[in-house]
Amino acid sequence: MQLHEFFEKLDAYLNVDLFKDYCPNGLQVEGKGEIRRVATAVSANLQTIEAAVEKGVDALVVHHGMFWSGDPFPVVGAKKKKLQLLLDHEISLLGYHLPLDAHQEVGNNWKAARDLGWSDLEPFGEFNGIKIGVKGNLPEQPIETFVKTVESFYGHSAAAALGGKKTVASAALVSGGAYRELASAAKEGVDCFLTGNFDEPAWGVAYEEKIHFLALGHSATEKIGPRALAEFMRQEWGLESQFIDVENPF
Repeated sequence: MQLHEFFEKLDAYLNVDLFKDYCPNGLQVEGKGEIRRVATAVSANLQTIEAAVEKGVDALVVHHGMFWSGDPFPVVGAKKKKLQLLLDHEISLLGYHLPLDAHQEVGNNWKAARDLGWSDLEPFGEFNGIKIGVKGNLPEQPIETFVKTVESFYGHSAAAALGGKKTVASAALVSGGAYRELASAAKEGVDCFLTGNFDEPAWGVAYEEKIHFLALGHSATEKIGPRALAEFMRQEWGLESQFIDVENPF
């Protein structure tokens, strides 16, 4: 597949035009003109790019790209090293932030909700005018059982504020750094809110609003979409595609 066809198809599939984001979505660094081998990952950090070089990929598709609003302009230090590796090996870098959270087939949130067996799924969690998360119902169960299920699914222990009732039958999910959506989840009447990271106010909100709060790791909750996208490109587009899993406990 030619590079221009590759990124145009990805842009269309992930609906990038719908999003006002904090970063450029789509092609960020141009590499070779033909794409045969692709890797996906959570973040375009140095470890990930070094792994992409080692695997000989033509394109690297990540959730967290290299360029963000507010970043300094000079290309120095680690940024220089990353760009030099990409350019020296002609690897194209593509980043999809909010589009890969919100997508209802391969996104971090909807894919996880379906894999966890939630039903009656609806969009949840508005960011810049678009709902990027999901909420749904689940068979009623003790909160302790639910915690064990999601910890097993994400492969990450939960930081938990169990402020709700003894059983849960509904939940909302926004991957990554969305702990501030806890209050919105409580207002919408769900029993438990899941995200990636947390901060001190979440504890008080959970107990004041009588809702359970689980933080399962920013990186862990955002492996779902890149992994699913790699499988999609392999199955639907016939590309050799793999997910690069770089250890990150945060």
